[in-house]
Amino acid sequence: MTTPRLTLEFAPGARQVSWLGLGLLLAMAVLTGFAGFAGWKSWASRQQTLSEISVLKSQRDQGTTTRARPAKPDPATEASEKSALAVSKNLMTPWSRLLESLGSAPNQSVALLSMEPSVAKRSVRLTAEAKDWHEMLVYVGALQHDTRLSAVALVSHQVQQQTPGTPVRFVVQAEWGGDPR
Repeated sequence: MTTPRLTLEFAPGARQVSWLGLGLLLAMAVLTGFAGFAGWKSWASRQQTLSEISVLKSQRDQGTTTRARPAKPDPATEASEKSALAVSKNLMTPWSRLLESLGSAPNQSVALLSMEPSVAKRSVRLTAEAKDWHEMLVYVGALQHDTRLSAVALVSHQVQQQTPGTPVRFVVQAEWGGDPR
């Protein structure tokens, strides 16, 4: 007597082999082959470039390569670079320190009328008006003692006879950027 064959099915109703699954498996195998080939070509190209670089470095070290002349700069590019440099210098100017030094001077009786900075010369020209001579001298002296300013000088002064109280209008020239704080 022979025993009947025993068949165990762990997932009833599931197919054993799907044509769609086989197609996807084959497509993935082909794509993996293409990716491997592309990687190999990239690696070979990198090795070729590295060997060319080493040859060029050895030629440079031996001095056999000729030096290329720098190309003549385009006038428009040159003007653009000069403009960018001017903007950069203007942005790097310590405006906050300059304004702090002007604001720290005692100015209850002094009115600052105008301020003309010159970034190229790192100087500032102030036009102010004081109640009297004494207030003008106190203000200029305070600016001279400020370490953030240097070469502070009274350039001109004029008594305003037509204005009530006869204030003194004066011009002060100063340089900045001497001592960083």
